[in-house]
Amino acid sequence: MGRKVIKKENKKHVPPKVEDAASALKPWPDLPQQLINAISWQPSLMLDTSHGGVTKSWRAQTKQCNSQAILPWFELCDGDADKKFKFIISFHEGEWSWSTWYWRRRPWGLPWKYYVGCFDGLLIGSASPTEYYLHFYTRGVCYGRLPPWDERVPFHRAVISSSTRDPDCRDCILMVLTGISRPAFVFHREKAGAKHEWIKQDCNIPDPHSSTNKSEKQASLMRFTNAIGYRGKFYALSLQGTVAVIEDIDSQPRITALGSKRAAPSVCSRHFKECLLESDGKILLVFLISKKSVNIVDEVEVFQLDIGTLSWIKKQGIGDRTLFLGSNCCMSVSASKMKCRSNCVYFIGHTSEEDWWVYDFQRGSISPCKRDAIFPRGLSFRLNEEQKK
Repeated sequence: MGRKVIKKENKKHVPPKVEDAASALKPWPDLPQQLINAISWQPSLMLDTSHGGVTKSWRAQTKQCNSQAILPWFELCDGDADKKFKFIISFHEGEWSWSTWYWRRRPWGLPWKYYVGCFDGLLIGSASPTEYYLHFYTRGVCYGRLPPWDERVPFHRAVISSSTRDPDCRDCILMVLTGISRPAFVFHREKAGAKHEWIKQDCNIPDPHSSTNKSEKQASLMRFTNAIGYRGKFYALSLQGTVAVIEDIDSQPRITALGSKRAAPSVCSRHFKECLLESDGKILLVFLISKKSVNIVDEVEVFQLDIGTLSWIKKQGIGDRTLFLGSNCCMSVSASKMKCRSNCVYFIGHTSEEDWWVYDFQRGSISPCKRDAIFPRGLSFRLNEEQKK
């Protein structure tokens, strides 16, 4: 008898469907659902959002636990820095510039595929590693295509110099932080007649806090990981906690001033998350501090930037404001308008993103809070629409 030949089938690798890949993305923003519902009816609340922050840890333990001691280096431990997210807000027609006749003729996924960053009503979308798009809150058009990106340069964070509340927002500068020193910044001018190109700029300034040994001849150059646009200027934080002011001088963005005090928690910690945002016209820096375990936030500190001296002043309260710090988005709201607890900071825990924690300035304590218990049940967020009627 002849030997029976068994044919082996060659199994071809089937790439995952686009829908499956999209469903695996982390949703943006990861805010309480009631707050997302409020944004969908009142998109101007988007102007109060910014990036979710940067997580840092000490490279070595400090020998003395006081603010006057020379501190060791910071290092990044932000695993979500290069992650792409799925946009989940469904704006109601007529409330957002995307809800135009042009948008309705195209699928939602075009021209972008992924959400990659936001600040003050400005959204950045990515279609490929070299294609990025700008989405504005107040524009009459849906989006603007940015110049082709150099794939060799990291795209860490995008910030716009002028608030999108400004009707003359077309005359602004878009700055991208790379997280490296060469180039440290990449700029694009959003202005009629400006060249459709990116301008790369190195940073050759040593970071004042990059070395613990004063006898070392060469210190590390500044690398910027966080920034905010405020009144036509940029305020950027280096990896080591130095604040730098970047201004547009003779059509050339330049570093014009450096803060002398390091932006860091006032208490010893193992690791912390820093969130930079604008709240009621002020620049705030919030620290979620983990003293022992990186999975537990033991303390919350809020500092306000003194624009004149570039120093950070610790705040004992935030009044009628309420801060929400998600893993990929942070936001400041008016507590009286949103009907939530004032003088509080809500944040997502490290171990679970289902429940939130709240720091109450008045009590000085941190307590757990269910996601669906932050706002009163049955509260309608169509306040502006109801007032019009």
